[in-house]
Amino acid sequence: MGKGYFVTGIDTNIGKTYVTAQMVDCLQKKGIDAIPYKPIQSGVVNINNRLIGEDTAFYKEKLELTEEHDYYSSYTLKTPVSPHLASKLEDVYIDEQVILEKYKQLEHKHDVVFVEGAGGVAVPLKENFGTIDLIKLLNLPVILVTSLKLGTINHTVLTTEYLKSHQINLMGLLINNVPSVMGEMEKDNLVMLEKLTGHNVLGVIPEQIDFFTETSILEFQELLTKNQ
Repeated sequence: MGKGYFVTGIDTNIGKTYVTAQMVDCLQKKGIDAIPYKPIQSGVVNINNRLIGEDTAFYKEKLELTEEHDYYSSYTLKTPVSPHLASKLEDVYIDEQVILEKYKQLEHKHDVVFVEGAGGVAVPLKENFGTIDLIKLLNLPVILVTSLKLGTINHTVLTTEYLKSHQINLMGLLINNVPSVMGEMEKDNLVMLEKLTGHNVLGVIPEQIDFFTETSILEFQELLTKNQ
């Protein structure tokens, strides 16, 4: 039976899909059977006259994945809005037990499964059930994707406190899109994020790198693989 991690972020478009793909690629290059899983995604792209979820399309383009797109997701909604609204507009019922069973199947078949959430931790997935509830249901440790941009301290601290209030196991922070030359703000944010959240930075992913050419940037790879 494999391991699982839940990947969430401090905001939408923070780079969860990109970071998830980086982590999967990192482990695959070490010979570990790692895959991404996006339970619910909103927004599609047209590939060969088929509407495919944007995130699973990205996974398939960038990673060594053998199964069809649907294998890596449970619900694909066309409307690029919060899942609770998209499912309502499209008359799709989201059943969390379907997600749980799919995750269990993937966990038994693969060494590591990175479950990517939709948006941030407070995003509603349907009435009276949100991302925080999904994390509890799957019972997975969380990797929080953040950045060093202006406003990150507020967003990151609020997110970590929200996770803490729900007794969620937060492994640490993963900082995306780090400038190659950091100014005083970025340097200070890096220090303050750890200080104010009480959580370590697991790794950083620099901006403007060729995709998947430098997996050593994922400094937490030993943490993820130590019990494999």
